[in-house]
Amino acid sequence: MSVNKLTVSKMTLGTVQLGMNYGLIGNSQMPDVRASHGILQAAWQGGVSAYDTAATYGESEQILGRFFGKLQSGEAPTIITKIYVQPEKSWSPVRIKDEIYRQTRASLEKLGVEQVSAMMLHNVDAMRAHGDIIAQVFSELVRDGLTEKAGISFSSNTEEEFAMLRPYLEDSVFGAVQLPLNVFDHRPLNNGCLEMLRSAGKTVFVRSVFLQGLFYANEAELPSQLPEAVEPIRQLRELAHSCGLTPAELAVSYIRDMPGVDSLVIGVQTVEQLEENLRLIEGPAVPESICNEIRERFRNLPERLLTPGMWSRAR
Repeated sequence: MSVNKLTVSKMTLGTVQLGMNYGLIGNSQMPDVRASHGILQAAWQGGVSAYDTAATYGESEQILGRFFGKLQSGEAPTIITKIYVQPEKSWSPVRIKDEIYRQTRASLEKLGVEQVSAMMLHNVDAMRAHGDIIAQVFSELVRDGLTEKAGISFSSNTEEEFAMLRPYLEDSVFGAVQLPLNVFDHRPLNNGCLEMLRSAGKTVFVRSVFLQGLFYANEAELPSQLPEAVEPIRQLRELAHSCGLTPAELAVSYIRDMPGVDSLVIGVQTVEQLEENLRLIEGPAVPESICNEIRERFRNLPERLLTPGMWSRAR
């Protein structure tokens, strides 16, 4: 069991949008460096202490490094980053270790730090063939002081993925986990994953709270290949209206107050979006009756609706 959880704000600023064009719905244009620094400044002043990035997020790590490198403060941010390691079956344990350390040091250099709060594996498929050696090397990253916590970022919420990762998550090596979870996607609840992580004392970061912006989209903005989204979106708005909340308020508060969830990873492209999300993270609780209704209505939505990577595929 993890002894100490990371100290994190209820909102973790996701910074993929600061490093590259990103998003499936709405404007996906990346802000320039000045605008990115303005967002980071507003987040820091607004009480956001945790920042999520990855080596694959374009210029994100460099932008964070330049901003926090100039910040005059005695309190350091909680930075979570991720490396993408794809060893071939023929790779030796030594080669895998060298690659993980190489990528880790490259991320630390871009961030301008000697240690991050959490270094996560970004592609869990690598664990299928090399799980034991990857887990061992990540434990060595902690031992060597390059990261406070080792972590895993779920690629999806499938039963097969959870079953494959469970032995490693039950171990003390991986103290931090990131996974998708939202009003529609209940798979970590249904398969016991979230409860297991809570019981094991893991620091849990939840992403995809707005399901890639789907909860903000009107019917005309929905992907044409996703007709199955129309009725659940209508029901979501109906439930939100019934308790005096907006769909966004409902989406955030429902996940924020879920036992086992430590922080919500939410990305923005403007200061105005940041301020709105800071307001949402402090919003009212969802009535228990509505939480029960959400669990009942959206318990078994089709995987295709819950997985943005599948939206562009023809039916």
